[in-house]
Amino acid sequence: MKNYRYIVLVFILGILGSCQSFDIPPKNVLTDEDIYNEGGIKAYMVGLYGRLPMDDFNVSNDGDRGGYFQWNNIIWPMLSTGETVNRNNTGIYIPEKGYWSPGYQVIRQANVLIVNLPDYVGVLTGAEEWIAEARFIRAYVYFQLVKRYGGVPLIEEPQYLENGEESSLWIARSSHEASYDFILKDLDYAIENMAAKSETGRANKYVAAAFKSRVALYAGSIARYGTKFTHTVDGVMLCGIPSEKANGYFKQAWDAAKIVETGNYSLYKGNADLAENFAQIFEKADNSSESVFVRQYDYSNYRHSFDAVYSPPRMTSTYGDRYNVTLDWVELFDGLPLDETTGRLKTVDDENNYIVYNSPRELFDNAEPRLKGSILLPGHVYKGIELDIRRGIVKEEMDPSVKIKKMIVDDGQNTQSYNNVTELFKDGTIKETTQSVTTQTPYELSNGIKLNINGMDGPANGGTNNTVTGFHGRKWLDMSLTPSTTKLHESHQTWIDIRYAEVLLNRAEAALELAQNGEGNYNGANMQDDAATCVNAVRERAGADLLSSSAELSAAPGYERGTGKGSFVLAPTRGLQLIRVERYKELAFEHKLYWDLRRWFTFDQQIYNYRRRMLNPFLFAKGATINENGNPEGKYIYDARVCERANNNLTFATKYYYEKIPDGQLKTNPLLVQNNQY
Repeated sequence: MKNYRYIVLVFILGILGSCQSFDIPPKNVLTDEDIYNEGGIKAYMVGLYGRLPMDDFNVSNDGDRGGYFQWNNIIWPMLSTGETVNRNNTGIYIPEKGYWSPGYQVIRQANVLIVNLPDYVGVLTGAEEWIAEARFIRAYVYFQLVKRYGGVPLIEEPQYLENGEESSLWIARSSHEASYDFILKDLDYAIENMAAKSETGRANKYVAAAFKSRVALYAGSIARYGTKFTHTVDGVMLCGIPSEKANGYFKQAWDAAKIVETGNYSLYKGNADLAENFAQIFEKADNSSESVFVRQYDYSNYRHSFDAVYSPPRMTSTYGDRYNVTLDWVELFDGLPLDETTGRLKTVDDENNYIVYNSPRELFDNAEPRLKGSILLPGHVYKGIELDIRRGIVKEEMDPSVKIKKMIVDDGQNTQSYNNVTELFKDGTIKETTQSVTTQTPYELSNGIKLNINGMDGPANGGTNNTVTGFHGRKWLDMSLTPSTTKLHESHQTWIDIRYAEVLLNRAEAALELAQNGEGNYNGANMQDDAATCVNAVRERAGADLLSSSAELSAAPGYERGTGKGSFVLAPTRGLQLIRVERYKELAFEHKLYWDLRRWFTFDQQIYNYRRRMLNPFLFAKGATINENGNPEGKYIYDARVCERANNNLTFATKYYYEKIPDGQLKTNPLLVQNNQY
């Protein structure tokens, strides 16, 4: 038997991409004899998996493919959420590329199987499971449509022109609720009828259950929090779900997550070093107990460019510099010196003088291991290069024991330049350069040691190209690639679409939503206690502080921005805020948080007049030395402030809670109704 890998095959893509418009069938492409045999059905299914709209390495609103399958992935959803920024894209991710027709093309191909395969039960081995798998794929695609647009046209069978009349293909939008119920029904069928195990990259009953936990959680959130943004036409609620339905969906999410618990998945714990352990979740995705559903890339057939685009410039042969993690996100982690009243990094003493650190590593020495596994830290070696992040240098005449007042107010809005307000910059006490990091004129000490003025890896200032936040991301990077082999279209590490940590957090959130809304006990379990158990499982693996008891997941109001640890992430209650912060830490850079903010309907509040913040390290020249890696060792101060380059003010427009149905579809199908604010 041939080994069919679940990767994109070009010839299948060509076949499936030949569909036109809404749901018009391809003609004279495949016959029943081609499809309904062991080899044919596998090849057909490979094509469907290859076209799943997965939020993976190739998501971008650049190009003309509805936001998917774009190699130049520098315009990502995480630009909008406070996770990252880069010098090329300092604005907000605008979801206006219109994923619609490609989705209905895949739905049609799935429908062909769903309708025809019952005739092959008893003839084609595994026909019943193929039907279930096709329904999983249909549900997967419909979810990508429904979470964008609200209610959509629901098509259960392949459409055909009747008497040449295009009107025979027109279908109105179903309600938002009916659309979710349709998806969940498909997933229930898949859970009931799929095998317990499958090839890597292919769905099984536990994949379907894990995905159901995501879908039902989304539906419950819309019912609970989306009441201000409903859109009803002729009695059909196209956007929004009645609030009384929320608990029912949260119960479905919890039940589905419990099913996954029986599927031999577990949090990855393959390395005693918890920071490296977290990084290995993604580096060893193909053989991890945590990977529930993945997309495999293959060097021979299907590659991506994540490493070339997202590595620090010194760690790639081209591109680089687009993975600039914000200080706002870093401040969510345990073990950092945070101001308890604001939740922000405290790098000054009570008199507002900078605290002096003894190395570029000391500030992060006690940080939560999960943070260390998620970002690249200064003074640590990656790909044979020691990361060197410095904003400038304090001249040798300035002794580190002399107090230095904070230079720029860190209020989340002040964008002033150091040169305009700081005497230490004006008189040259603190030096910087806008020269290229690789050709900068060094600063020479009295003992002859020469130090680069700015760090080789940023933060960037002026015309230099490097991190604009003081941080580089690590998650997903392939550290086995050398800088010279880190090239465009050369990466092939696996993307994890669903992992067990997300399932646990889905379950925790659903449980606490129930506990705080009249369902303290469900299915024999105390919901608040169960939520705490799930959160602590994720935290324990991450090396984070554990909840002392489930009472911490309280119904007290959540912190407002800048009033306590984790207050960057908004929530109606403190308990839900803790769970949402956990998602922010655990699932960052996985394209989950963008959709979380949309389903929580906090996007327009959290990202409102928002300016991303950065951390600027400054090295004292006095006493500095050069280590074996060519990097300076010495004393440091850190200045937290609004980004100097990516300092624009961001606000998420409420119209993007539901996206614009493409104009061409409104013309093709006059029964469609456009969403509000378009």
